[in-house]
Amino acid sequence: MAFSKIQALDLLKKAFQERRLGHAYLITGSLHDPMETIAEELASLVLPCHLLEVKLHPDVHTVEPESKSRKILTEQMRGLEEALHLKSQQSDYKVAIIHDAERMVSSAANAFLKTLEEPPDRTLLLLTTSLPEALLETIRSRCIRLPIYSAEEPPQGECEKSVAEWMETFFYPGATYDVAAAFQLARRFQELLASIREEAAEAAKEEFDLEKKHFGKTTEGNWEGAREQYFKATAEASVLAQRSLLVDAVATYFGKQLRAASQEIDQDAAATIRLFRAIDVVNRLNSSLEGGVQEALALEAGFLELVEIQR
Repeated sequence: MAFSKIQALDLLKKAFQERRLGHAYLITGSLHDPMETIAEELASLVLPCHLLEVKLHPDVHTVEPESKSRKILTEQMRGLEEALHLKSQQSDYKVAIIHDAERMVSSAANAFLKTLEEPPDRTLLLLTTSLPEALLETIRSRCIRLPIYSAEEPPQGECEKSVAEWMETFFYPGATYDVAAAFQLARRFQELLASIREEAAEAAKEEFDLEKKHFGKTTEGNWEGAREQYFKATAEASVLAQRSLLVDAVATYFGKQLRAASQEIDQDAAATIRLFRAIDVVNRLNSSLEGGVQEALALEAGFLELVEIQR
């Protein structure tokens, strides 16, 4: 059963008041903000402190992906373990909040298991994740699961729907996984991005022309050139944000497949492993794009690897 944000907070507050609060909670959902809010409000309750003070509170220890690969590294988890074994500074409790917990590398997850198995006294561990299936079973089993649904989830855009449809077309059971299919999917992706870029450029030009019409005659200096560059930069930033959403749509497809597989009684272990690998490939593809790797090459390499995994 999934809870709304308000229901989840009410249950946690009641558990705290009745001294039934667990030592570790796995907060799951599709949106980051509601999960973060629940973690921070629970932290403010047990410390206690004002919600606005949580992020700066000396007894709150936050871990999130920080490396270029957007992974939570072993050193981060060891640092957290050391901090939790120290005496609290202002409160009776110490709180650890681990955002995007599925991003822990294997060694980091294993290091964190020690803390889960033998938590320090009066320590609250809060993990948030949109993909709980990617966490070690030994971690999931040691946490109280708190699934969150949100009525505020944004509708999927038309471009994202297109990508989702392509994934259904190319990766259905029994599909032909070959190099041609990978290049065709990469080409469709590039064509969609080209269309998005064209629309963004047209919108930016329209805004620039309107601004030039209203202010061009009354502004001195190199105003026109600077504003033109500004609108071009804004348009490209919009494209990059949209590109990230499209890559997320690819990850979402494999995430849904993984969730469905986890519900099956007779799970196909090999198929499950392929899904985990596919999600990792998509994450690396996104990291490559954000790192400045040439877009066409990154997409082709990423989709080739996805196809190769499915063979």
